[in-house]
Amino acid sequence: MTRGPDDDGEEELPKDCIAPNGDVFSYFTLASPNELKKHGRFTLDAFMSYLLVFVVLCIQCILLYCVSDKVISKNVSWVNGVMNTGQDWNIMMPASSGCNDGRSMCTFTNGTISCAPPSVALIGRWDELDTDKDGVWTRAEVVKAREDLRCKYAVDPVEVFDVLIGLLKERKKHIWLHDDIKDSKAIHKHYFTYIMGDVAMCGYRNGDMCGNLIKRGFFDAALVHGESPRVGTSVRSALDYCHNLLDQGGFCERYLPSTYSTWKIESVQECKDPEYSQFVYKDPRGAGYPSKSLLQVDYEARQRYEVAQTPIFMMYKTAIIFLWVLLIVSQVREVAKTMAWVVQIPTSDEEEASVPIGARPSLRHQRSEIRNDEVQNLSLRHRLALNLVTAVRIFILCVLLYVGLNFLGRQTDYIGLLLDGVALIFIVDVEQIVYERVLRAEVRNTWEEREPIELTKVGSRIPGLGAFLSSRPDIMDLLWFLVVAFMAIAFLISYTNGLVKPLYAALECACLSEGEKCHEAHAFSYSFWEQYWKHDVPSSIEGINKLMGGLPLNDIKSSFHSVVDHTSRRGLGNLMQTHLQPSL
Repeated sequence: MTRGPDDDGEEELPKDCIAPNGDVFSYFTLASPNELKKHGRFTLDAFMSYLLVFVVLCIQCILLYCVSDKVISKNVSWVNGVMNTGQDWNIMMPASSGCNDGRSMCTFTNGTISCAPPSVALIGRWDELDTDKDGVWTRAEVVKAREDLRCKYAVDPVEVFDVLIGLLKERKKHIWLHDDIKDSKAIHKHYFTYIMGDVAMCGYRNGDMCGNLIKRGFFDAALVHGESPRVGTSVRSALDYCHNLLDQGGFCERYLPSTYSTWKIESVQECKDPEYSQFVYKDPRGAGYPSKSLLQVDYEARQRYEVAQTPIFMMYKTAIIFLWVLLIVSQVREVAKTMAWVVQIPTSDEEEASVPIGARPSLRHQRSEIRNDEVQNLSLRHRLALNLVTAVRIFILCVLLYVGLNFLGRQTDYIGLLLDGVALIFIVDVEQIVYERVLRAEVRNTWEEREPIELTKVGSRIPGLGAFLSSRPDIMDLLWFLVVAFMAIAFLISYTNGLVKPLYAALECACLSEGEKCHEAHAFSYSFWEQYWKHDVPSSIEGINKLMGGLPLNDIKSSFHSVVDHTSRRGLGNLMQTHLQPSL
Protein backbone atom coordinates (compact mmCIF):
# COMPACT_ATOMS: atom_id res chain seq x y z
CA MET A 1 0.00 0.00 0.00
CA THR A 2 1.42 3.40 -0.96
CA ARG A 3 1.07 6.75 0.76
CA GLY A 4 -2.17 8.67 0.34
CA PRO A 5 -4.03 11.52 2.02
CA ASP A 6 -6.45 10.73 4.82
CA ASP A 7 -9.60 12.63 5.80
CA ASP A 8 -7.60 15.29 7.71
CA GLY A 9 -5.39 16.02 4.73
CA GLU A 10 -2.38 14.35 6.39
CA GLU A 11 -0.24 11.75 4.70
CA GLU A 12 -0.83 8.36 6.26
CA LEU A 13 1.98 5.87 6.79
CA PRO A 14 2.32 2.85 4.50
CA LYS A 15 0.34 -0.13 5.71
CA ASP A 16 1.06 -3.82 5.76
CA CYS A 17 -1.02 -6.81 6.81
CA ILE A 18 -0.66 -10.16 8.52
CA ALA A 19 -2.74 -12.73 6.71
CA PRO A 20 -4.15 -15.63 8.74
CA ASN A 21 -2.06 -18.67 7.84
CA GLY A 22 -2.72 -22.32 8.44
CA ASP A 23 -0.12 -22.86 11.14
CA VAL A 24 0.05 -22.94 14.92
CA PHE A 25 1.91 -19.65 15.37
CA SER A 26 -0.47 -17.65 13.21
CA TYR A 27 -3.46 -19.13 15.06
CA PHE A 28 -1.80 -18.39 18.41
CA THR A 29 -1.55 -14.66 17.58
CA LEU A 30 -5.26 -13.91 18.01
CA ALA A 31 -6.86 -17.06 19.41
CA SER A 32 -6.72 -15.89 23.00
CA PRO A 33 -7.85 -12.26 22.33
CA ASN A 34 -10.74 -13.50 20.16
CA GLU A 35 -11.90 -15.91 22.84
CA LEU A 36 -11.76 -13.20 25.50
CA LYS A 37 -13.76 -10.87 23.28
CA LYS A 38 -16.39 -13.49 22.44
CA HIS A 39 -16.80 -15.27 25.76
CA GLY A 40 -15.26 -12.91 28.28
CA ARG A 41 -12.95 -15.60 29.64
CA PHE A 42 -9.90 -17.74 28.87
CA THR A 43 -11.44 -20.72 27.05
CA LEU A 44 -10.18 -24.19 26.23
CA ASP A 45 -9.52 -23.14 22.61
CA ALA A 46 -7.30 -20.33 23.89
CA PHE A 47 -5.49 -22.82 26.09
CA MET A 48 -5.02 -25.11 23.08
CA SER A 49 -3.32 -22.30 21.14
CA TYR A 50 -0.76 -21.97 23.97
CA LEU A 51 -0.36 -25.72 24.28
CA LEU A 52 0.17 -26.27 20.54
CA VAL A 53 2.79 -23.53 20.35
CA PHE A 54 4.66 -25.12 23.24
CA VAL A 55 4.48 -28.59 21.63
CA VAL A 56 5.65 -27.33 18.22
CA LEU A 57 8.59 -25.43 19.71
CA CYS A 58 9.59 -28.52 21.70
CA ILE A 59 9.38 -30.79 18.63
CA GLN A 60 11.41 -28.37 16.50
CA CYS A 61 14.06 -28.06 19.20
CA ILE A 62 14.34 -31.84 19.56
CA LEU A 63 14.61 -32.36 15.79
CA LEU A 64 17.18 -29.58 15.49
CA TYR A 65 19.23 -30.96 18.35
CA CYS A 66 19.27 -34.45 16.88
CA VAL A 67 20.23 -33.23 13.40
CA SER A 68 22.95 -31.02 14.83
CA ASP A 69 24.33 -33.44 17.39
CA LYS A 70 23.95 -36.77 15.63
CA VAL A 71 24.47 -35.78 12.00
CA ILE A 72 26.48 -32.58 11.76
CA SER A 73 28.70 -33.36 14.75
CA LYS A 74 29.41 -36.78 13.28
CA ASN A 75 30.36 -35.13 10.01
CA VAL A 76 32.60 -32.67 11.85
CA SER A 77 34.36 -35.57 13.56
CA TRP A 78 34.85 -37.27 10.20
CA VAL A 79 36.22 -34.08 8.63
CA ASN A 80 38.65 -33.56 11.49
CA GLY A 81 39.61 -37.23 11.29
CA VAL A 82 40.66 -36.76 7.67
CA MET A 83 42.29 -33.35 7.92
CA ASN A 84 42.72 -30.48 10.35
CA THR A 85 44.11 -27.41 8.58
CA GLY A 86 44.22 -25.11 11.56
CA GLN A 87 41.82 -22.69 9.91
CA ASP A 88 38.68 -21.64 11.77
CA TRP A 89 36.20 -22.95 9.22
CA ASN A 90 32.52 -23.16 9.93
CA ILE A 91 32.39 -26.88 10.58
CA MET A 92 36.05 -27.57 11.35
CA MET A 93 37.77 -27.17 14.68
CA PRO A 94 41.02 -25.19 14.71
CA ALA A 95 44.21 -27.20 15.06
CA SER A 96 45.50 -27.56 18.59
CA SER A 97 48.67 -25.70 19.46
CA GLY A 98 51.77 -27.53 20.61
CA CYS A 99 52.60 -31.12 19.77
CA ASN A 100 50.94 -33.19 17.08
CA ASP A 101 48.24 -35.18 18.88
CA GLY A 102 47.89 -37.65 15.99
CA ARG A 103 44.08 -37.42 15.96
CA SER A 104 43.91 -36.26 12.34
CA MET A 105 44.90 -38.63 9.58
CA CYS A 106 46.38 -35.76 7.57
CA THR A 107 48.32 -32.66 8.51
CA PHE A 108 48.54 -29.37 6.61
CA THR A 109 51.96 -27.68 6.74
CA ASN A 110 53.45 -24.97 4.53
CA GLY A 111 50.88 -25.49 1.78
CA THR A 112 51.32 -29.27 1.56
CA ILE A 113 49.24 -32.14 2.92
CA SER A 114 50.81 -35.19 4.48
CA CYS A 115 48.64 -38.25 5.13
CA ALA A 116 51.34 -40.87 5.67
CA PRO A 117 51.28 -43.00 8.82
CA PRO A 118 53.52 -41.47 11.52
CA SER A 119 56.25 -44.10 11.13
CA VAL A 120 56.42 -43.61 7.34
CA ALA A 121 56.42 -39.83 7.73
CA LEU A 122 59.42 -40.12 10.06
CA ILE A 123 61.30 -42.48 7.73
CA GLY A 124 61.41 -39.85 4.99
CA ARG A 125 63.36 -37.40 7.19
CA TRP A 126 66.92 -38.75 7.33
CA ASP A 127 68.36 -35.27 7.90
CA GLU A 128 66.31 -34.95 11.09
CA LEU A 129 67.36 -38.41 12.29
CA ASP A 130 71.12 -38.23 11.65
CA THR A 131 71.66 -35.20 13.84
CA ASP A 132 75.49 -35.23 13.75
CA LYS A 133 75.54 -35.72 9.93
CA ASP A 134 78.08 -38.57 10.03
CA GLY A 135 76.01 -40.95 7.89
CA VAL A 136 75.05 -43.20 10.82
CA TRP A 137 71.82 -43.03 12.81
CA THR A 138 72.69 -44.27 16.29
CA ARG A 139 70.53 -45.24 19.20
CA ALA A 140 72.12 -42.43 21.20
CA GLU A 141 70.92 -39.90 18.60
CA VAL A 142 67.42 -41.36 18.73
CA VAL A 143 67.23 -41.15 22.50
CA LYS A 144 68.54 -37.57 22.50
CA ALA A 145 65.99 -36.34 19.92
CA ARG A 146 63.19 -38.61 21.15
CA GLU A 147 60.85 -36.01 22.66
CA ASP A 148 61.21 -33.51 19.83
CA LEU A 149 60.51 -36.13 17.15
CA ARG A 150 57.61 -37.63 19.08
CA CYS A 151 56.09 -34.17 19.48
CA LYS A 152 56.42 -33.43 15.77
CA TYR A 153 55.37 -36.77 14.25
CA ALA A 154 53.20 -38.35 16.99
CA VAL A 155 55.27 -41.55 17.05
CA ASP A 156 58.05 -42.81 19.31
CA PRO A 157 61.30 -42.66 17.24
CA VAL A 158 62.93 -45.28 19.46
CA GLU A 159 60.18 -47.70 18.45
CA VAL A 160 60.71 -46.79 14.78
CA PHE A 161 64.45 -47.35 15.18
CA ASP A 162 63.82 -50.84 16.55
CA VAL A 163 61.35 -51.50 13.73
CA LEU A 164 63.97 -50.67 11.09
CA ILE A 165 66.43 -52.94 12.84
CA GLY A 166 63.84 -55.73 12.71
CA LEU A 167 63.08 -55.07 9.04
CA LEU A 168 66.77 -55.27 8.15
CA LYS A 169 67.16 -58.51 10.07
CA GLU A 170 64.17 -59.85 8.12
CA ARG A 171 66.15 -59.15 4.91
CA LYS A 172 69.28 -60.96 6.09
CA LYS A 173 68.91 -63.46 3.26
CA HIS A 174 69.36 -60.63 0.77
CA ILE A 175 72.01 -58.43 2.39
CA TRP A 176 74.93 -58.70 4.78
CA LEU A 177 74.22 -57.28 8.22
CA HIS A 178 76.74 -55.16 10.11
CA ASP A 179 77.38 -55.88 13.78
CA ASP A 180 75.77 -52.54 14.64
CA ILE A 181 72.55 -53.87 13.08
CA LYS A 182 72.79 -57.22 14.82
CA ASP A 183 73.41 -55.50 18.17
CA SER A 184 70.68 -52.90 17.49
CA LYS A 185 73.14 -50.04 18.03
CA ALA A 186 73.13 -48.04 14.78
CA ILE A 187 71.84 -47.90 11.19
CA HIS A 188 74.20 -46.75 8.45
CA LYS A 189 72.81 -44.58 5.65
CA HIS A 190 73.25 -47.42 3.12
CA TYR A 191 71.06 -49.73 5.19
CA PHE A 192 68.55 -46.94 5.70
CA THR A 193 68.35 -46.31 1.94
CA TYR A 194 67.98 -50.02 1.22
CA ILE A 195 65.09 -50.60 3.63
CA MET A 196 63.25 -47.28 3.22
CA GLY A 197 61.60 -48.55 0.00
CA ASP A 198 59.81 -51.27 1.97
CA VAL A 199 58.72 -48.76 4.61
CA ALA A 200 57.57 -46.26 1.96
CA MET A 201 55.46 -49.01 0.38
CA CYS A 202 53.68 -49.44 3.70
CA GLY A 203 52.23 -45.94 3.25
CA TYR A 204 49.90 -47.28 0.53
CA ARG A 205 47.71 -48.92 3.18
CA ASN A 206 46.51 -52.28 1.78
CA GLY A 207 46.79 -54.75 -1.07
CA ASP A 208 43.99 -53.06 -3.02
CA MET A 209 46.49 -50.35 -3.96
CA CYS A 210 48.92 -52.77 -5.64
CA GLY A 211 47.16 -52.47 -9.01
CA ASN A 212 47.35 -48.67 -8.78
CA LEU A 213 51.09 -48.82 -8.06
CA ILE A 214 51.68 -51.13 -11.03
CA LYS A 215 49.70 -48.76 -13.28
CA ARG A 216 51.70 -45.74 -12.10
CA GLY A 217 54.89 -47.52 -13.12
CA PHE A 218 56.42 -47.64 -9.64
CA PHE A 219 57.96 -51.07 -10.37
CA ASP A 220 58.95 -50.43 -13.99
CA ALA A 221 62.61 -49.73 -13.22
CA ALA A 222 62.86 -52.81 -10.99
CA LEU A 223 61.39 -55.01 -13.74
CA VAL A 224 63.51 -53.53 -16.54
CA HIS A 225 66.87 -53.62 -14.73
CA GLY A 226 66.31 -56.73 -12.61
CA GLU A 227 68.51 -55.43 -9.78
CA SER A 228 66.04 -56.10 -6.97
CA PRO A 229 65.29 -59.71 -6.07
CA ARG A 230 62.63 -58.42 -3.67
CA VAL A 231 60.54 -57.31 -6.65
CA GLY A 232 61.62 -60.00 -9.09
CA THR A 233 61.47 -59.79 -12.86
CA SER A 234 57.77 -60.21 -13.65
CA VAL A 235 54.49 -58.44 -13.00
CA ARG A 236 53.37 -61.38 -10.91
CA SER A 237 56.47 -61.25 -8.69
CA ALA A 238 56.04 -57.47 -8.28
CA LEU A 239 52.42 -58.00 -7.21
CA ASP A 240 53.51 -60.73 -4.78
CA TYR A 241 56.07 -58.34 -3.27
CA CYS A 242 53.44 -55.63 -2.91
CA HIS A 243 50.80 -57.92 -1.38
CA ASN A 244 53.31 -59.48 1.02
CA LEU A 245 53.93 -56.01 2.36
CA LEU A 246 50.41 -54.56 2.40
CA ASP A 247 47.96 -57.41 2.89
CA GLN A 248 46.37 -58.04 6.26
CA GLY A 249 48.92 -59.68 8.52
CA GLY A 250 51.65 -58.78 6.03
CA PHE A 251 55.15 -57.46 6.45
CA CYS A 252 54.05 -53.89 7.31
CA GLU A 253 51.50 -54.86 9.95
CA ARG A 254 53.88 -57.27 11.62
CA TYR A 255 56.88 -54.98 11.92
CA LEU A 256 55.72 -51.37 11.97
CA PRO A 257 54.63 -49.77 15.28
CA SER A 258 51.09 -50.14 16.56
CA THR A 259 50.35 -46.60 15.35
CA TYR A 260 50.56 -47.98 11.81
CA SER A 261 47.78 -50.51 12.39
CA THR A 262 45.62 -47.76 13.90
CA TRP A 263 46.30 -45.49 10.93
CA LYS A 264 45.53 -48.30 8.50
CA ILE A 265 42.15 -49.08 10.07
CA GLU A 266 41.16 -45.43 10.36
CA SER A 267 42.19 -44.59 6.80
CA VAL A 268 40.03 -47.40 5.44
CA GLN A 269 37.08 -46.03 7.41
CA GLU A 270 37.69 -42.44 6.30
CA CYS A 271 38.02 -43.30 2.61
CA LYS A 272 34.80 -45.36 2.80
CA ASP A 273 33.87 -48.11 0.32
CA PRO A 274 36.34 -49.10 -2.44
CA GLU A 275 35.36 -48.94 -6.10
CA TYR A 276 37.26 -51.12 -8.62
CA SER A 277 37.90 -50.67 -12.33
CA GLN A 278 39.84 -52.75 -14.82
CA PHE A 279 42.89 -51.70 -16.84
CA VAL A 280 45.50 -53.42 -19.01
CA TYR A 281 49.15 -53.09 -18.00
CA LYS A 282 51.75 -53.27 -20.74
CA ASP A 283 55.08 -54.69 -19.61
CA PRO A 284 57.75 -51.94 -19.74
CA ARG A 285 60.32 -54.38 -21.12
CA GLY A 286 58.76 -54.35 -24.55
CA ALA A 287 56.54 -56.21 -26.97
CA GLY A 288 58.05 -59.60 -26.17
CA TYR A 289 56.36 -59.62 -22.77
CA PRO A 290 52.60 -60.19 -22.44
CA SER A 291 50.21 -57.54 -21.16
CA LYS A 292 48.27 -58.22 -17.97
CA SER A 293 44.72 -57.29 -16.95
CA LEU A 294 44.61 -55.79 -13.44
CA LEU A 295 42.25 -53.92 -11.11
CA GLN A 296 42.78 -50.42 -9.79
CA VAL A 297 40.92 -49.06 -6.78
CA ASP A 298 39.27 -45.77 -5.98
CA TYR A 299 37.25 -44.76 -2.91
CA GLU A 300 33.73 -43.45 -2.40
CA ALA A 301 34.69 -40.47 -0.21
CA ARG A 302 37.19 -39.11 -2.74
CA GLN A 303 34.81 -39.67 -5.66
CA ARG A 304 31.96 -37.85 -3.93
CA TYR A 305 34.04 -34.79 -3.16
CA GLU A 306 35.26 -34.80 -6.73
CA VAL A 307 31.63 -34.72 -7.92
CA ALA A 308 30.88 -31.92 -5.43
CA GLN A 309 33.22 -29.61 -7.38
CA THR A 310 31.62 -30.13 -10.79
CA PRO A 311 29.68 -27.13 -12.22
CA ILE A 312 26.39 -29.04 -12.64
CA PHE A 313 26.41 -30.25 -9.03
CA MET A 314 27.29 -26.80 -7.72
CA MET A 315 24.34 -25.28 -9.64
CA TYR A 316 22.09 -28.06 -8.32
CA LYS A 317 23.20 -27.44 -4.74
CA THR A 318 22.89 -23.68 -5.16
CA ALA A 319 19.26 -24.07 -6.22
CA ILE A 320 18.40 -26.16 -3.14
CA ILE A 321 20.31 -23.86 -0.78
CA PHE A 322 18.55 -20.85 -2.36
CA LEU A 323 15.14 -22.40 -1.66
CA TRP A 324 16.12 -23.17 1.92
CA VAL A 325 17.41 -19.64 2.61
CA LEU A 326 14.32 -18.20 0.91
CA LEU A 327 12.07 -20.24 3.19
CA ILE A 328 13.87 -19.10 6.35
CA VAL A 329 13.98 -15.45 5.25
CA SER A 330 10.25 -15.48 4.46
CA GLN A 331 9.58 -16.91 7.93
CA VAL A 332 11.72 -14.23 9.53
CA ARG A 333 9.85 -11.51 7.64
CA GLU A 334 6.52 -12.88 8.87
CA VAL A 335 7.80 -13.02 12.43
CA ALA A 336 9.02 -9.41 12.08
CA LYS A 337 5.50 -8.38 11.05
CA THR A 338 4.06 -10.03 14.14
CA MET A 339 6.59 -8.33 16.35
CA ALA A 340 5.80 -4.94 14.76
CA TRP A 341 2.07 -5.49 15.30
CA VAL A 342 2.60 -6.41 18.94
CA VAL A 343 4.58 -3.21 19.43
CA GLN A 344 1.94 -1.06 17.73
CA ILE A 345 -1.25 -2.42 19.32
CA PRO A 346 -2.13 -0.94 22.74
CA THR A 347 -2.21 -2.91 25.97
CA SER A 348 -5.31 -3.35 28.10
CA ASP A 349 -5.94 -4.96 31.45
CA GLU A 350 -7.63 -8.35 31.67
CA GLU A 351 -11.07 -6.98 32.55
CA GLU A 352 -11.19 -4.49 29.67
CA ALA A 353 -9.99 -7.08 27.15
CA SER A 354 -12.70 -9.50 28.27
CA VAL A 355 -15.59 -7.04 27.66
CA PRO A 356 -17.16 -7.41 24.22
CA ILE A 357 -16.68 -4.36 21.97
CA GLY A 358 -20.40 -3.67 21.69
CA ALA A 359 -20.70 -3.49 25.48
CA ARG A 360 -18.00 -0.87 25.95
CA PRO A 361 -19.62 2.61 26.38
CA SER A 362 -16.64 4.41 24.90
CA LEU A 363 -16.81 2.30 21.74
CA ARG A 364 -20.53 1.99 21.12
CA HIS A 365 -20.57 4.91 18.67
CA GLN A 366 -17.68 3.27 16.78
CA ARG A 367 -19.46 -0.08 16.56
CA SER A 368 -20.21 0.34 12.87
CA GLU A 369 -16.58 1.16 12.08
CA ILE A 370 -15.08 -1.87 13.86
CA ARG A 371 -15.16 -5.35 12.39
CA ASN A 372 -16.52 -8.10 14.59
CA ASP A 373 -13.26 -10.00 14.41
CA GLU A 374 -10.98 -6.98 14.84
CA VAL A 375 -8.80 -6.90 17.96
CA GLN A 376 -8.16 -3.39 19.28
CA ASN A 377 -5.81 -4.24 22.14
CA LEU A 378 -3.97 -7.07 23.86
CA SER A 379 -3.85 -8.14 27.43
CA LEU A 380 -0.49 -7.82 29.13
CA ARG A 381 -0.33 -11.60 29.59
CA HIS A 382 -0.85 -12.32 25.90
CA ARG A 383 1.56 -9.56 24.86
CA LEU A 384 4.29 -11.10 27.01
CA ALA A 385 3.50 -14.54 25.61
CA LEU A 386 3.68 -13.23 22.03
CA ASN A 387 7.02 -11.51 22.72
CA LEU A 388 8.44 -14.68 24.26
CA VAL A 389 7.24 -16.94 21.43
CA THR A 390 8.48 -14.48 18.81
CA ALA A 391 11.93 -14.31 20.41
CA VAL A 392 12.13 -18.12 20.59
CA ARG A 393 10.99 -18.42 16.97
CA ILE A 394 13.66 -15.99 15.78
CA PHE A 395 16.29 -17.97 17.69
CA ILE A 396 15.06 -21.27 16.24
CA LEU A 397 15.00 -19.82 12.72
CA CYS A 398 18.60 -18.64 13.08
CA VAL A 399 19.63 -22.08 14.33
CA LEU A 400 17.64 -23.64 11.50
CA LEU A 401 19.47 -21.50 8.96
CA TYR A 402 22.87 -22.45 10.38
CA VAL A 403 22.11 -26.14 10.81
CA GLY A 404 20.36 -26.33 7.45
CA LEU A 405 23.26 -24.77 5.56
CA ASN A 406 25.73 -27.15 7.18
CA PHE A 407 23.38 -30.08 6.69
CA LEU A 408 23.00 -29.31 2.98
CA GLY A 409 26.63 -28.28 2.55
CA ARG A 410 27.97 -31.62 3.76
CA GLN A 411 25.98 -33.57 1.19
CA THR A 412 27.82 -34.72 -1.95
CA ASP A 413 25.12 -36.91 -3.51
CA TYR A 414 22.34 -35.74 -5.84
CA ILE A 415 19.48 -37.72 -4.32
CA GLY A 416 20.84 -37.38 -0.80
CA LEU A 417 20.91 -33.58 -1.16
CA LEU A 418 17.31 -33.50 -2.32
CA LEU A 419 16.18 -35.75 0.54
CA ASP A 420 18.07 -33.65 3.06
CA GLY A 421 16.26 -30.57 1.78
CA VAL A 422 12.92 -32.31 2.21
CA ALA A 423 13.88 -33.36 5.74
CA LEU A 424 14.69 -29.77 6.68
CA ILE A 425 11.40 -28.51 5.26
CA PHE A 426 9.64 -31.14 7.40
CA ILE A 427 11.09 -29.49 10.53
CA VAL A 428 9.64 -26.14 9.45
CA ASP A 429 6.30 -27.70 8.49
CA VAL A 430 5.74 -29.18 11.95
CA GLU A 431 3.75 -26.04 12.80
CA GLN A 432 1.35 -26.72 9.91
CA ILE A 433 1.09 -30.47 10.52
CA VAL A 434 0.13 -30.03 14.17
CA TYR A 435 -2.31 -27.24 13.30
CA GLU A 436 -4.11 -29.31 10.66
CA ARG A 437 -4.20 -32.58 12.59
CA VAL A 438 -5.14 -31.32 16.05
CA LEU A 439 -7.57 -28.42 15.58
CA ARG A 440 -11.05 -29.21 14.35
CA ALA A 441 -12.12 -28.01 10.91
CA GLU A 442 -14.61 -25.47 12.32
CA VAL A 443 -11.92 -23.60 14.23
CA ARG A 444 -9.50 -23.71 11.30
CA ASN A 445 -12.07 -22.41 8.81
CA THR A 446 -13.12 -19.58 11.11
CA TRP A 447 -9.51 -18.52 11.58
CA GLU A 448 -8.44 -18.77 7.93
CA GLU A 449 -11.52 -16.85 6.67
CA ARG A 450 -11.00 -13.83 8.89
CA GLU A 451 -9.73 -10.52 7.53
CA PRO A 452 -5.97 -9.82 7.55
CA ILE A 453 -4.55 -7.82 10.45
CA GLU A 454 -3.49 -4.35 9.38
CA LEU A 455 -0.35 -2.68 10.74
CA THR A 456 2.01 0.16 9.94
CA LYS A 457 5.01 -0.98 7.90
CA VAL A 458 8.32 -1.44 9.67
CA GLY A 459 10.70 1.38 8.85
CA SER A 460 8.03 3.75 7.58
CA ARG A 461 8.81 6.21 10.38
CA ILE A 462 12.53 6.24 9.52
CA PRO A 463 13.17 9.21 7.23
CA GLY A 464 15.07 8.78 4.01
CA LEU A 465 15.75 5.28 2.68
CA GLY A 466 13.58 3.51 5.26
CA ALA A 467 10.50 5.55 4.38
CA PHE A 468 11.17 5.18 0.66
CA LEU A 469 11.55 1.38 0.80
CA SER A 470 8.49 0.95 2.98
CA SER A 471 6.44 2.84 0.40
CA ARG A 472 7.78 0.68 -2.47
CA PRO A 473 6.97 -2.97 -1.71
CA ASP A 474 7.90 -3.95 -5.28
CA ILE A 475 11.47 -2.74 -4.75
CA MET A 476 11.60 -4.45 -1.33
CA ASP A 477 10.55 -7.79 -2.83
CA LEU A 478 13.25 -7.48 -5.51
CA LEU A 479 15.88 -6.56 -2.93
CA TRP A 480 14.98 -9.51 -0.70
CA PHE A 481 15.15 -11.84 -3.70
CA LEU A 482 18.60 -10.55 -4.66
CA VAL A 483 19.82 -10.77 -1.05
CA VAL A 484 18.71 -14.39 -0.76
CA ALA A 485 20.30 -15.29 -4.11
CA PHE A 486 23.55 -13.60 -3.05
CA MET A 487 23.54 -15.44 0.29
CA ALA A 488 23.06 -18.82 -1.41
CA ILE A 489 25.82 -18.23 -3.97
CA ALA A 490 28.23 -16.71 -1.44
CA PHE A 491 27.73 -19.59 0.98
CA LEU A 492 28.35 -22.24 -1.67
CA ILE A 493 31.48 -20.52 -3.01
CA SER A 494 32.84 -20.02 0.50
CA TYR A 495 31.99 -23.58 1.53
CA THR A 496 33.50 -25.08 -1.63
CA ASN A 497 36.75 -23.10 -1.42
CA GLY A 498 37.03 -23.32 2.35
CA LEU A 499 36.20 -26.97 2.89
CA VAL A 500 35.27 -29.06 -0.15
CA LYS A 501 38.46 -28.42 -2.12
CA PRO A 502 40.89 -28.82 0.82
CA LEU A 503 39.02 -31.90 2.00
CA TYR A 504 39.10 -33.36 -1.51
CA ALA A 505 42.86 -32.76 -1.63
CA ALA A 506 43.22 -34.48 1.75
CA LEU A 507 41.13 -37.48 0.68
CA GLU A 508 43.02 -37.74 -2.60
CA CYS A 509 46.27 -37.80 -0.67
CA ALA A 510 45.04 -40.09 2.12
CA CYS A 511 43.24 -42.61 -0.06
CA LEU A 512 45.37 -42.72 -3.23
CA SER A 513 48.59 -40.84 -2.36
CA GLU A 514 47.91 -38.47 -5.24
CA GLY A 515 47.38 -34.74 -5.68
CA GLU A 516 49.29 -31.56 -6.34
CA LYS A 517 49.49 -30.68 -2.63
CA CYS A 518 50.16 -34.22 -1.40
CA HIS A 519 53.60 -34.54 0.17
CA GLU A 520 53.77 -38.30 -0.36
CA ALA A 521 52.77 -37.96 -4.04
CA HIS A 522 55.89 -35.86 -4.62
CA ALA A 523 58.20 -37.54 -2.14
CA PHE A 524 57.41 -41.03 -3.51
CA SER A 525 56.63 -40.22 -7.13
CA TYR A 526 57.47 -42.18 -10.28
CA SER A 527 60.88 -40.48 -10.45
CA PHE A 528 61.59 -41.46 -6.84
CA TRP A 529 60.85 -45.14 -7.47
CA GLU A 530 62.78 -45.13 -10.73
CA GLN A 531 65.75 -43.60 -8.93
CA TYR A 532 65.31 -46.00 -6.02
CA TRP A 533 65.16 -49.26 -8.00
CA LYS A 534 67.65 -48.22 -10.68
CA HIS A 535 70.30 -46.43 -8.63
CA ASP A 536 69.64 -46.29 -4.87
CA VAL A 537 69.25 -50.02 -4.28
CA PRO A 538 72.39 -51.03 -6.23
CA SER A 539 74.41 -48.20 -4.69
CA SER A 540 73.19 -49.05 -1.18
CA ILE A 541 74.20 -52.67 -1.68
CA GLU A 542 77.55 -51.53 -2.99
CA GLY A 543 77.96 -49.34 0.07
CA ILE A 544 77.04 -52.26 2.33
CA ASN A 545 79.66 -54.40 0.54
CA LYS A 546 82.25 -51.71 1.17
CA LEU A 547 81.34 -51.76 4.86
CA MET A 548 81.92 -55.50 4.84
CA GLY A 549 85.25 -55.02 3.01
CA GLY A 550 86.85 -53.65 6.16
CA LEU A 551 86.12 -56.80 8.23
CA PRO A 552 88.54 -59.65 9.03
CA LEU A 553 88.75 -62.50 6.49
CA ASN A 554 86.86 -65.05 8.61
CA ASP A 555 83.88 -62.68 9.00
CA ILE A 556 83.78 -62.14 5.24
CA LYS A 557 83.75 -65.92 4.54
CA SER A 558 80.96 -66.53 7.06
CA SER A 559 78.89 -63.67 5.65
CA PHE A 560 79.23 -64.77 2.03
CA HIS A 561 76.93 -67.78 2.37
CA SER A 562 74.10 -65.76 3.98
CA VAL A 563 73.72 -63.29 1.12
CA VAL A 564 71.50 -64.18 -1.84
CA ASP A 565 70.90 -60.82 -3.47
CA HIS A 566 72.23 -61.03 -7.03
CA THR A 567 73.94 -57.66 -6.93
CA SER A 568 75.30 -58.32 -3.47
CA ARG A 569 76.66 -61.73 -4.55
CA ARG A 570 78.48 -60.17 -7.48
CA GLY A 571 80.01 -57.52 -5.22
CA LEU A 572 81.07 -60.14 -2.67
CA GLY A 573 82.76 -62.19 -5.39
CA ASN A 574 84.97 -59.26 -6.22
CA LEU A 575 85.69 -58.68 -2.55
CA MET A 576 86.59 -62.34 -1.98
CA GLN A 577 88.93 -62.28 -4.95
CA THR A 578 90.59 -59.08 -3.72
CA HIS A 579 91.06 -60.21 -0.09
CA LEU A 580 91.86 -63.89 -0.65
CA GLN A 581 94.38 -63.51 -3.48
CA PRO A 582 97.26 -62.27 -1.30
CA SER A 583 96.64 -64.99 1.26
CA LEU A 584 96.75 -67.68 -1.38
